[in-house]
Amino acid sequence: MKVQFKVLIISLAFLLLAACGVADGGKVTARDVLKNNEDADILMYNDFIYSNVTDLDWIQEDKESYSKGEHLGDIKKTTSSSFWFRDFYATVLPKGTSIYSTNEDKEGVGMILVEVDGEVLYYMQLLEG
Repeated sequence: MKVQFKVLIISLAFLLLAACGVADGGKVTARDVLKNNEDADILMYNDFIYSNVTDLDWIQEDKESYSKGEHLGDIKKTTSSSFWFRDFYATVLPKGTSIYSTNEDKEGVGMILVEVDGEVLYYMQLLEG
């Protein structure tokens, strides 16, 4: 009886670990990012995490190729907690900051723009891979 109970407990533990790996659908989560960098500048839109890439060299060279598209919404909350991180939450952007699509993104929302104090910031969708 003890051996069967131990096998059952171990089987349940493996099942739970496997389920945790796919619970987020393979998407990068706020917890994933903040675990590696607690100061990360991220936001969530449409259940995807976007990271500020404004200062990267390639974005500086190509930023003229992105133009502001439609208004997607506004930041609802600024938080550094990854617990219950939801759409329109951000770690750095202030509440009320407007989020825009880019006119160049026809296939999905891989890049979004925000405007803070007249400055355009570029956020890129993080994908697991």
